[in-house]
Amino acid sequence: MIKFLIELFLIFLFIRLVAPFLLRWLLGLFVKKAVKNGGFYTNMRPEQRQQQNYQQQQPTGKIKIDYIPEDKAQPKKDFTGGEYVDYEEVK
Repeated sequence: MIKFLIELFLIFLFIRLVAPFLLRWLLGLFVKKAVKNGGFYTNMRPEQRQQQNYQQQQPTGKIKIDYIPEDKAQPKKDFTGGEYVDYEEVK
């Protein structure tokens, strides 16, 4: 029973004192590696990289429109409202 309590106490100490430092260190390594490799964009296809580079090279203040939708039927402009409906209070 004493052996079990000692092991339980040591596990508690490890989780409470050592694990936070260990996790911070591992997370720091992971972040440094991600920054070094360019973040999460390392698995892009070449077309995506070209598109991303193209978008970054656009001069500021200029707009390029790739698609203009077709004009749809315009609603009637002489619409003055709907029919008048008597209001009845519900009790």
